Amino acid sequence: MKYMFVSDIHGNTAKMEEIIEIFKKENIDKLVILGDTASSYDEFDTQYIVDILNHMSNKVEVIRGNCDTYDFEKCLDFAIYDLDNLYINGRVVTITHGHHYNSLDLPPNCGEIFIQGHTHVPILKKEKGRIFANPGSISRPRGVDLKCYIIIDEKQILLKTLEGIVINTIVLN
Repeated sequence: MKYMFVSDIHGNTAKMEEIIEIFKKENIDKLVILGDTASSYDEFDTQYIVDILNHMSNKVEVIRGNCDTYDFEKCLDFAIYDLDNLYINGRVVTITHGHHYNSLDLPPNCGEIFIQGHTHVPILKKEKGRIFANPGSISRPRGVDLKCYIIIDEKQILLKTLEGIVINTIVLN
């Protein structure tokens, strides 16, 4: 299976639409949003994002971020979590937003791959026998002006820009 990870959309409907187009183009099986999906700002249409997510509820998982509100969550047709372990192509992948657990404070039963959001900084690295990843923010990147996402398939993990440029790759053995 092929998974796509994004984070920190913060209600930006244009970036959400762009992600859905990439999702279709890359033939992704599952979209995982690592929190801060919605926004309390008036400039964005949170209901529009809710409608998109509910329409594709069998192909999406959403992690709760520190900016996601109860009003956003109650509009979804599916549950969201603070932390989850996914089983992707025989590997345990631990996902969270990053405001409770992060790469410096790993959760119990952490998988061999740990993916978080929250910092808005894209990262893909292997350290101390574990892979650490963060797609950054597709709407408000920090540190570098790269709006990125992560793909995991049977062979590799890719960190890519929204324009499709590969920033980093880790080959899975």
